[in-house]
Amino acid sequence: MGLLLAAAVIAAVTIPELRGELAGDGIDGTLTVSSCEAHTKTHYGTHGRSTELRFRCAGSWTAQHSGTSYQNIEVDTSSRFEAGSNIPVVQVGDMFELPQDRDPGENAAILALCLSLLASGAFCLLTGFGARNGPGLAASWQRLPSPTITGPLVGGLFTLGVLAALVCAFAL
Repeated sequence: MGLLLAAAVIAAVTIPELRGELAGDGIDGTLTVSSCEAHTKTHYGTHGRSTELRFRCAGSWTAQHSGTSYQNIEVDTSSRFEAGSNIPVVQVGDMFELPQDRDPGENAAILALCLSLLASGAFCLLTGFGARNGPGLAASWQRLPSPTITGPLVGGLFTLGVLAALVCAFAL
């Protein structure tokens, strides 16, 4: 039941954000840079730890069409900009980000993984797999109701979710 609940909560949070990215929601504007400071961002992966040099640029932002402006806006960038430089920045809600950072692939991958969580949760509920002193994987697979139908359905949904997540993460 926990897997089903986790899939529902994650999907409920991810869908509006993905919809906004795909629709191009946000207000286009320009950040006039007043300063940029360097900082490092650490990534932990299977091959150890790596650090990436990032920059946080601050300045005043002005909307392209309405003329609305904000002072002391900070945006993370991958390169340093000189004071007085103008860079395109999108306002999304109360956040400001570079247009190229609005990547729908990450959120689509998370949503695809929710499909795998959904399939795993359904399998656990149908068979009792994962319960304390419950059956193992092979015994649970045999306990599926109508195994010739539900087995390929659950396995296919899980596989589809994982493959879609990989495609979204690396191709989009």
